[in-house]
Amino acid sequence: MPKNFWHTIKIPIIGLAPMDGITDPACRALVDEIGHPSILYSEFVSAEGLCRNTKRLLRTFLTHQTKTPFIGQLFGADPIAMQEASAILLEQTSVSGIDINMGCPNRHVARKGGGAALIKTPTLAQSLISSVQQIVSKQKRPIGVSVKTRIGVDSIVTSSWIPALLETHLDAIALHGRTLKQLYTGNADWIEIHKAAKLASDTTTLLLGNGDLQSLQDAQHHIKMHTPDGVLIGRATLGNPWVFVDTKPSIKERVAAAIRHCELFVALTPNANPLSLRKHLARYIKGFPQAALVREHIMKIETVKETLDFLSVLSYSE
Repeated sequence: MPKNFWHTIKIPIIGLAPMDGITDPACRALVDEIGHPSILYSEFVSAEGLCRNTKRLLRTFLTHQTKTPFIGQLFGADPIAMQEASAILLEQTSVSGIDINMGCPNRHVARKGGGAALIKTPTLAQSLISSVQQIVSKQKRPIGVSVKTRIGVDSIVTSSWIPALLETHLDAIALHGRTLKQLYTGNADWIEIHKAAKLASDTTTLLLGNGDLQSLQDAQHHIKMHTPDGVLIGRATLGNPWVFVDTKPSIKERVAAAIRHCELFVALTPNANPLSLRKHLARYIKGFPQAALVREHIMKIETVKETLDFLSVLSYSE
């Protein structure tokens, strides 16, 4: 069987990080069109939920036509459900890889043993990985298996946690430089990410860093200093798909991107709740003249048509 994309992709990787409520099909499509990241991740979906409500939750994994590797992310703590959900993705979507979320700090997810809580149960984490690898090994097309995680739960455990993951021969690990306890406060610890990259350097597993990257220069700096395999950019992409190409867009280009985002939302997920667009649109207009008034208006819009009508009459100039 041919090697999966993780073994053929150009290094260093600068990819779009998975973000719950953010990296939906329209977001991924627009970032891909404008920024051309190395890889794209979906939002995370419960493995058990996908098994129970396949038709409804599969829309998370709908994707535009692209040659960019697209990774579907699942979370959970049941190896059987994880394997069944992976089989659904492999049979009914065009994902290039499956990522197991072992980094989500959401308390609801952690209470059930999933997300970052798996850092405290490395044997279970390894079982989840094995369950996905087993189903992937039976496929006719090459599929990557990866994990996105954190450096600890209550304290930093990089030195023991990363080796436990490396034992499973994953294709890639994406490491966010905070503990679960930190959530998104404080600063990402790139020294710990660097430590993890060193641990992975003698293996076939790629190690990608993640946390606090605000620009392409930030990404390139940390690749040079800490993670030569690459990085993932997350929150800085909100309203700024240009972050991957180091371009400062004009106001007209930002309005055009917001309009395109809405068009992609309708084309890819016509039945989704349009209110989810608000957080994206609010970022596109950040820094506009009278941005507060524009944002206030956007937050009251309830349909995509209303949004497009409003955006089409914005006539700001530099």
